[in-house]
Amino acid sequence: RSFQPEPSMTAGKRRRDMAVVAAFVVLSIAFGLGALRLRLDASVSAMLPDKSAVADLQREVSDVFGADAVMVALLEGDIYTQPAIAQLAKLTASLAGVAGVENVTSAANAQRMLDDDGFLLVEDLFPPTPTADDLADARHYLETSPLYRGGLLVAEDGRSANVVMEVSADVDSAAMSNAIRAVLDEQWQRAGFGASHLVGGPLIDGEMRATLAREMPLLGGVAALLILVMLYLNFRTVRGALLPLMTVLVGLLWSLGTMGWLGAELTTLSVIAPVAILAVGSSFSLHLLGRFFQELSHGADKATAIATARKETGLGVLISGLAISAALCTFALSGMPTVRGLGLLTAGGVLATLVASLVLLPAVLGLLRPPRRVVDPEQPGVIAGFLAAVARFADKQRYGILVAAGVLLALAVLGTTRIVPNTAVIDYFNADSPLRHDYAVVEAAFGGSSQVEVLVDGDMSDPAALAAMLAFQERVAGIDGVGHTTSIATVLRGIHHTLTGDLALPATREEVAQELLLYQLSGDPKQVSNYLTLDSRLARVDIATRSESTAVMRRIMSEIEAAGAATIGQYARLGYTGSTMLQLAIEDALLHDFVLSLSLAIVLVVIIDSFVRSFRAAVVTILALLLTIALQYGMLGFFGIPLDLSTMLLGALAIGVGDYAIHLTVRYMEERRLGRPPEAAMGRALHSSGRSILFTALTLGAGFAAMIFSQFVPVRTLGSLMAFTVVSVGTASLTLLPAACLVFLRNPRGSAPATATADARP
Repeated sequence: RSFQPEPSMTAGKRRRDMAVVAAFVVLSIAFGLGALRLRLDASVSAMLPDKSAVADLQREVSDVFGADAVMVALLEGDIYTQPAIAQLAKLTASLAGVAGVENVTSAANAQRMLDDDGFLLVEDLFPPTPTADDLADARHYLETSPLYRGGLLVAEDGRSANVVMEVSADVDSAAMSNAIRAVLDEQWQRAGFGASHLVGGPLIDGEMRATLAREMPLLGGVAALLILVMLYLNFRTVRGALLPLMTVLVGLLWSLGTMGWLGAELTTLSVIAPVAILAVGSSFSLHLLGRFFQELSHGADKATAIATARKETGLGVLISGLAISAALCTFALSGMPTVRGLGLLTAGGVLATLVASLVLLPAVLGLLRPPRRVVDPEQPGVIAGFLAAVARFADKQRYGILVAAGVLLALAVLGTTRIVPNTAVIDYFNADSPLRHDYAVVEAAFGGSSQVEVLVDGDMSDPAALAAMLAFQERVAGIDGVGHTTSIATVLRGIHHTLTGDLALPATREEVAQELLLYQLSGDPKQVSNYLTLDSRLARVDIATRSESTAVMRRIMSEIEAAGAATIGQYARLGYTGSTMLQLAIEDALLHDFVLSLSLAIVLVVIIDSFVRSFRAAVVTILALLLTIALQYGMLGFFGIPLDLSTMLLGALAIGVGDYAIHLTVRYMEERRLGRPPEAAMGRALHSSGRSILFTALTLGAGFAAMIFSQFVPVRTLGSLMAFTVVSVGTASLTLLPAACLVFLRNPRGSAPATATADARP
């Protein structure tokens, strides 16, 4: 449709619009400066619940016994040669000099215990320049000593060596991991000895941080590009494509800036927020602009078109925006800082975008000249014909649609019974990634890369208690998925074996005290203090476990705890912590958040959707959304997708993001107020709002599809499922919702009696 030049707007109206635009520009600059202050914390510890007995126990163990975490480097090569041992010694010294590394143990600096006529001698395992005989003696000691046997430092075939590093949590994990990798690469791989492999919690923290820093702008950019394409296909104008992104940019700046000024940190889940804000926020302007262009195409002047869009469509946008924000705000009740941060960041961005859509967008439209030509979204065409066919289908098959929805719901419920949770951090990474390959190599040689630490509180000078501890370790070592175990009982057995030749523990308290004293006087006291306090009241058992799914971890922990209760549990009080237990604590907290946020989100969305002045309309509207959420979780069960860090948040996130079905209900109720009968009112609602819902689904789906490019498996899975969700909600909104309205909402509050002229164009 072509337009004649519009009369000049009043000077007062122009000044008000310019003031609005200026205010938004100033505020956006201020918030943008705050966004520059944001910091990244992608560590596993950032995901821990605020109140966690496991985390508290981990801090106690760290305070009492030293280092916060352990990293292991596996070096491939022919170890029992003079050049290899010399290079291993050089590498060990270099690793000890890396910032954050508190202690390094390898075959090159290991010590051996000797009996010298009743006296305990502790000397270096290898002399400075070992001969062939020295190498053979050292190998025999490593293979037979109770302290080292089983390939703890050098594999039994001599083809690989382990370097164990105790590291601090007070340094930049990424920088420390990179420095360690550089030493390994320069002093082992490039020196021609063989490949090296590195594992450990700080390494995972560093990898997640690097990925987060890389993917937030990348995924946000891809999402913006895909959304821009969908907006242009909808409006067929550059203005229609760019104005929604303007409001979303405001939302992003305000939300990120607020977090920056408050000193908050971005975490692993934060990568989801920009994409969600981009996708959801653009839908607000999409609906408003759609109504604006529709009014213009019907002959309204610019001011009237803006006013009508804000009054009629703005109600649905406001309710939808509030419902989405409320659903996302349920994450603020989480006991996990990373989940709270995601909820507040995303909810804040959506609210800011909502404000920009309802205030800034009309002001910008008021300042811009009307477009020379606009396309009537209701004009005949492929989309209009499709929506008309959908309206006829929903009218004639309303009961069949409801029955089909019931069948799908039953199947979805069946699928949910097959869901298996898994929040193992190692599974955040691709199965073919270098990190997963390194873990597999180290675990095959070392027996485990994760860790369970058992805090033993009792009289550990009692030989019976020490024997029970050793029995505990021997039983645990037989559990599938468990590697090496070490404790003060291991150290004492090594001392006693050296002094007496018996592979046993001291028989009396006096012998225990004497042998510990001999070792501390002759060797490294830290070897004892790592596992036993001075008063012999607290001891630590270190258990290496494989990095498996949390279901496997729970099985391993159940067997470890049963072994503890059956052995040392009768002599001491046991507490379990370590990286394995921390991951299980994260899963428990996420399961709690999953139930809380999903149920509360449903209640809040129903309440807020009731602002359309009809609780019945709100319940009918959310039916389409609830069916889609059920289908989501049913798919998890049927396709074997685990309930993980992201999919546990999927329900509440989708409840909010998918609440654009309310626009069709609002439009239907508007048509009923004009006196159209239910079938005609739904046909008109689908003809007008149906196009916006269709393109909202496509736009949101395109935005979330950007997550498919993520290197984080949970984020990639979330992107796929969210794309499915928004498209499914769009499908249900165009089929199930019309059918439900025609059956359960024929006369919503405020409906006018049908009139003979009701079908005339208003």
